Amino acid sequence: MKKILSIAAVLFVALLGYYTIFGSGQVIELLKKQVDAKVQTLQQNGFSIEERRVEDKSEHFVIHYRDPVMISRYLQSQKVDITAEEAEVYRGLKIAMDITYLEGIYSAISADIYPVAFPHSVATEATPQEKKMLTKVIEEKIFLAHIDINKLFTDFKGYLKDIETTFDGEDPLTLVCKGFKFDGSYDDKRLSSSSNEIKRVALQTKSGGKFLLEKLEGEYEIEGKSSYDFKSQYSIKSLLLRDEDEMGVTLDKLAFKSSGEAKKGFASSKFKFELDSIDIKEAKGMHFFEKITSKSSIENISIAAVEKMQKLDSNDTEGFNAAFKEMLAEGITLRVDELSAKKVRDSKSGEMIDGFDINTLVKIDKVTDFKHLEENPFAILEIIDATMHMEFSDKLYLALQKRPELAIAMIILTPVSKDGKMIFDIEYKDGAMKINGKPIL
Repeated sequence: MKKILSIAAVLFVALLGYYTIFGSGQVIELLKKQVDAKVQTLQQNGFSIEERRVEDKSEHFVIHYRDPVMISRYLQSQKVDITAEEAEVYRGLKIAMDITYLEGIYSAISADIYPVAFPHSVATEATPQEKKMLTKVIEEKIFLAHIDINKLFTDFKGYLKDIETTFDGEDPLTLVCKGFKFDGSYDDKRLSSSSNEIKRVALQTKSGGKFLLEKLEGEYEIEGKSSYDFKSQYSIKSLLLRDEDEMGVTLDKLAFKSSGEAKKGFASSKFKFELDSIDIKEAKGMHFFEKITSKSSIENISIAAVEKMQKLDSNDTEGFNAAFKEMLAEGITLRVDELSAKKVRDSKSGEMIDGFDINTLVKIDKVTDFKHLEENPFAILEIIDATMHMEFSDKLYLALQKRPELAIAMIILTPVSKDGKMIFDIEYKDGAMKINGKPIL
């Protein structure tokens, strides 16, 4: 759906906005000419336009995703993040658009967008039951997005039609989607801010499989001249995934924040993740964590190298190597300032015990001898410096010692005990590793 909305945005965002001095009939004619120009642009860049019908205040057409190679190049030029491989997956997709001009006080253009044919990769691999589901989606317009673009062509808002339906079959599937809304603003033909909200999404099979998302809210904003200068935040009240045997995971009160900054051709980003609790049930046992926090960052990423990689074909080894060299030319720094859980449930006793706290720093030094690196890829280990500090509560460390899959690690990693905690200080430098000051390599 994200790709569909991106295509719609590309179609409408550059339309002429200086129509207020004309009468409504003249305005509509101007809008039609601009839409027609955008339709022609799509046709020249890998899409084909089918079933076009133009009326006085509305029109209808179908966008056929025909040539993925041309389309990927075009979308990349419009700052849509899509690779050639991702574009190929959508070959054969057909999206219908029902456009209305000057509908209400807010909108210059309103559009209903819905699929009328699924990609070949989906249709050919679908089981008979899945093909019935796809047919139902198309015939009943189950996935329909509505978009309104304001009369200044600076803002948009929309929604996904509420869904409550059941797909029949050997294992009937019920789908519910409520309160999916979005809006945003454009600045110089670029998305400058957006927000979205989903009240509830639920999928449940008769056999007991279940997915449930409650109350998602998100915001995104460009803060500078580049799309790498941004801030965003998202939250989810609860997320649940269970199979028919009641195995799965439940997340409560998830919050994610990120920000980015571009300076002198290099980008840096910061990330913060918080989770009230995660409850995992698997065949080997049950696991429960409280108050999980993660704070991390990445610094000194070459913007030019990233953009080159995004445009490369997966088989372009030479191009990837060149972009990778550019990426490492000034060095990169990765930080995890915090990865912690306040409480952990002991899977054996069921007792809630104190958790863990980890931080780490990884520096990839500036590469000057790429020939040496090409001849010996393992030489990259010579330019990596890393430190890691880990603290486990005594009880958690004892619980980990009892897990057979961690037995070898616990023999190698000898901790220092301090203030009721087991501490590991790990350092990797010049190809050698030390744990609490003692070399192991």
